[in-house]
Amino acid sequence: MPYNECDGNCICVYCQIRVIHEQKTPCREHNCRQCGRPLIREGSYHHQLYLEKLKAADNARNSK
Repeated sequence: MPYNECDGNCICVYCQIRVIHEQKTPCREHNCRQCGRPLIREGSYHHQLYLEKLKAADNARNSK
């Protein structure tokens, strides 16, 4: 089955909660049920930026 743009999950980067992505509704229009913050698409450009930021912060902490 080829990758479909509507496959995947929406995630909260604060709580790490995942919910199934709904077709035709951007993840950012949904809020986390636990903390109320907007969700982002797992694997999206913004999610990748967030992961890189976490990695850089972790590397900075480990180098001290």
